Amino acid sequence: MEKVDQSRVERAARLYVSNKEAGQALGIAAGSFGRLCRQYGIQTPQARRHRRRPERALEEDLNS
Repeated sequence: MEKVDQSRVERAARLYVSNKEAGQALGIAAGSFGRLCRQYGIQTPQARRHRRRPERALEEDLNS
């Protein structure tokens, strides 16, 4: 398997909205893309989509 450069992984993580799309752009599987992101300490598009914004979390806690 060919090594994927960290800068390419970072760019794909920023540009694409899913791990699947980012992986396809790099020519690797979505799981491999996620693994590379963990290895390089890069936030995946999936994690970015699922994180809660601090101000919204505070509002939800106050309304509960």
